[in-house]
Amino acid sequence: MLDPFGKRAKALVKELGGINELLLRIPSYVGIDEVMERITWLKRGKVPPEIWGLSDLDDLMSFYALLGALAFSPYGLEMEIVKEANVKIYSGRISKQGIDYREISLPLVSFNEDEIPERDRVIIEKRLHGEISPEEKERLRLKYKMHIGEMLQFWEGNLKEIYIRGGYAYLTEDQMLELWKRAFGRNIERAVNLLYEIRDELPQYYLQLYEKLAGFAREYFKERLEKFGSAKAQPLRFDLFPPCIKTAIKGVPSGLRNYAITVLLTSFLSYARICPNPSRKDVRIKDCIKDLSVVEKEVLPVIIEAGNRCTPPLFEDQPNEVKNIWYHLGFGFTDKPSIEDSGNTPWYFPPNCDKIRANAPQLCKPDRDCRNIKNPLTYYLRKLYFESRKSGEKNE
Repeated sequence: MLDPFGKRAKALVKELGGINELLLRIPSYVGIDEVMERITWLKRGKVPPEIWGLSDLDDLMSFYALLGALAFSPYGLEMEIVKEANVKIYSGRISKQGIDYREISLPLVSFNEDEIPERDRVIIEKRLHGEISPEEKERLRLKYKMHIGEMLQFWEGNLKEIYIRGGYAYLTEDQMLELWKRAFGRNIERAVNLLYEIRDELPQYYLQLYEKLAGFAREYFKERLEKFGSAKAQPLRFDLFPPCIKTAIKGVPSGLRNYAITVLLTSFLSYARICPNPSRKDVRIKDCIKDLSVVEKEVLPVIIEAGNRCTPPLFEDQPNEVKNIWYHLGFGFTDKPSIEDSGNTPWYFPPNCDKIRANAPQLCKPDRDCRNIKNPLTYYLRKLYFESRKSGEKNE
């Protein structure tokens, strides 16, 4: 299989009953150690022949098993290592087998060579440069066509490098592969974001696979972890918050107050500060911290201040709403909780983006980074991940 997100893969998933049914079938079809072979070869540096030779079904099963495992940690080293290994596997196959533009997930379209003026081709493909080898001339040849609007979603280089005519970008094989790699990474993130919402319903197999994947990722990136540490609970980064949270913090009018402050802000801030990447949704605050000082000094003051910025101020108007805050944090309806009270009620998880849009559409003003995000906590986690990578690369 050339692309697990391509048309052939989609048809196979549909034939198997859809994504949910596929994820239920995988544990009885492919073992955890077999799935890990898609990753562990990175230490040896060479894709093993058995991976090159997988049937479409075997390939799809083992790949989607990894996506199921990533549902327990949608951003971090595990995501990075799955991307790295599978980009190399699939881009290697594409390079070996050649391209059928209909089989990969990029929106390529066919074109006739006469669409490009001969004079342009001579210049771009350096046809008159006798010192260039036939192989190099083949590498410079324009082979693929994509609408410029579609291409700009993935291209991060200089547009001067791309031949554009009539609203379309004409690409060499190298340019097409670079775009495909970026699209592939985004497709993985999109799929994992969807699975993140149902991770509690996944078989235990995926949590066990995640634990193996996490262990290998820590080993593989050991040097980086020793330099920069891992992204766990840490002080809140307000600059990385999603737009809906920034809007709630500024204060909202009557009618939005209870949802924005008590439901959305309380759940988001508490998870973002204490447990930004929970492995399950029934986690309790006392599972993550030993006392309430972090909640009382770093989370609750932000909630109270946001409530005071509302019109009219929420806690002046509804003083008992403080008890409701603690209720949503999992301590029951009280204003004097102890750490032992954690678990008396559920620690409410941040509502998904579609629920925010339905219940408080005024809060939902998406920016470009909201694309493919299903939950505000995932937005924050993704931002933290990319900031840590950026910081690491700068220090290196």
